[in-house]
Amino acid sequence: MQVNLLHPAHHDARPTANGDNTFTDLGLESLCAEVSEDPVIRDAVRAALAAPTTEPEVIRYRHTVLADCQAHPGVVHELYRIATQATEVKRRKVGPLHRAGGKLLLALEPLTELITSLRQLRTTCDRSGHVFRAAGFTDLMATVAAELDDRYLDSLETQLAAMDFDYGVHISAGLGPGAALAGIVLHEPVRRRRFGFDRRTRHAFRVIDEPDPEFDPVAKLRDRAVATIADVVHDAADHVQDFFRRLRTELAFYLGCLALHDRLSRTGLPLCLPTPHPAGTPRLRCTGLRDITLCLTSDQVVVGNDIDAIDRSLIVVTGANSGGKSTLLRSIGAAQLMMQAGMYVVADSFEADVHNGVYTHFVTDEDRTLSHGKLVDELARMSRIIDRIGPNALLLCNESFSSTSEHDATRIAEPLIDALLTTGISVIFVTHLYEFAHHRHRAAHPSDLFLRAGHHPDSTRTFRFTPAPPEPTSHAADVFRQIFDRAPNEPANPTRVG
Repeated sequence: MQVNLLHPAHHDARPTANGDNTFTDLGLESLCAEVSEDPVIRDAVRAALAAPTTEPEVIRYRHTVLADCQAHPGVVHELYRIATQATEVKRRKVGPLHRAGGKLLLALEPLTELITSLRQLRTTCDRSGHVFRAAGFTDLMATVAAELDDRYLDSLETQLAAMDFDYGVHISAGLGPGAALAGIVLHEPVRRRRFGFDRRTRHAFRVIDEPDPEFDPVAKLRDRAVATIADVVHDAADHVQDFFRRLRTELAFYLGCLALHDRLSRTGLPLCLPTPHPAGTPRLRCTGLRDITLCLTSDQVVVGNDIDAIDRSLIVVTGANSGGKSTLLRSIGAAQLMMQAGMYVVADSFEADVHNGVYTHFVTDEDRTLSHGKLVDELARMSRIIDRIGPNALLLCNESFSSTSEHDATRIAEPLIDALLTTGISVIFVTHLYEFAHHRHRAAHPSDLFLRAGHHPDSTRTFRFTPAPPEPTSHAADVFRQIFDRAPNEPANPTRVG
């Protein structure tokens, strides 16, 4: 049976991959760790973020399922409990030394438990399935009703009960090439008292010892038939448990979304279901966008930002040091992946075109092995990204090439970004490189947008970004003054301690 809570039935999923460092750079590992104490839920959310869909219709399909989960969380939790219980049914390994009867016994026990779980699933769907409206859930309810009716489940239990073979194995077989057994057929057990005696009475008789099964052709036939039955039962248990495993994983993703929604909404943060657009035309526009990792880990008020980058394939972010540029970059990247996973976004509104992967090139620490310089490391990481990135992807750069002189960095960045944009890749470039930003701004490309971090007259940061040309200063003196309580050109206060 199919689950189809993440994708429509008969749909060929086309997930994409992200850059090697995307999760770490965007803080998504922290998000997954914060989403739930249940490792299955954490892994399900992580898997959805790591392989985002590129099809807006699939995202909207997930939104409808998520809305049902939001409206009926109790039913979803009950389905998840049943699926978890079935997934955790113990399966003992069968070794080569197990006799056929032992193999069958080890296969029958878990399948019997799994049939109980199927009955629980059917009961829950019959009782509560009518509350769902999303196609993903209604299809699942219809599948359960059609394939797990009482007659079918009763017949399964009857067949399993018959496999105790208390009255022997009723089989037929023929001879194949080389007088080998062939065409073994298992027949319905004959339910009768052996030799007309009732086993509940004390009547008994003695028979001669049976020959060694190793040399008894009838015993060999029986063991071969029973071993075949054991394999069939084992495969059936695999099939049922695999269905419950997929059900648990897909429900876990939505439960993770609900957990994030509940946690963030309790703090008064805005949450929205984003609007996805087809790839090909830049459509980034949002209001009140916040960095979700910062929202989950900080006790401070997180400032939201509005961005209108419709038809803009390059966004250059400049402005004051400690003004929130890296946070803005992370918020856009995380929101993009969450949208393409089908999740809520921390914003009043968010819409964007889907991308074939999100890649990050963030400034890193110096190479501790001292095998090469920082610029070499930056160029090597960018080379690896270029080897993998393709059209309609999104590249997020945070202070790229800041390890060399501004003139040299500009000579590297300008042709690189031109080539990326020509290939159809969208770029968001956070930088202190005034020469590069100034040259690019003067060129007045219609597909460029320049955002600048704001600050108050007293030099405190607003953490808000507005369209503005780059400035020749990053206001580092303000940061110096906050730390050392003096301007950089002022002498140190000898009376100041610490």
